[in-house]
Amino acid sequence: MRDTNILHDMLRKNCPHIHARRLDSLMLATEALLDSNQLSLTERGRNMKGPVAAKHNIKRMDRLLGNTAMHNDRHAIYRFHARLI
Repeated sequence: MRDTNILHDMLRKNCPHIHARRLDSLMLATEALLDSNQLSLTERGRNMKGPVAAKHNIKRMDRLLGNTAMHNDRHAIYRFHARLI
């Protein structure tokens, strides 16, 4: 099992208030980042796996990074990771 699947399951269980679609997008962004060698928004969008065109994935990354609810959820994610240490 890939580490992102384990991370996805752990975040889903320990941070239940994070919306499921937002968590799915975050995990896709994480996988794209692991597969690419650049941190840019367009590179992450191009490296996302799925049946849609790259421009749609780039737009999905842009919406995820600009999502204010995700910025608010980051504190819960940080707390979860800090508890693991």
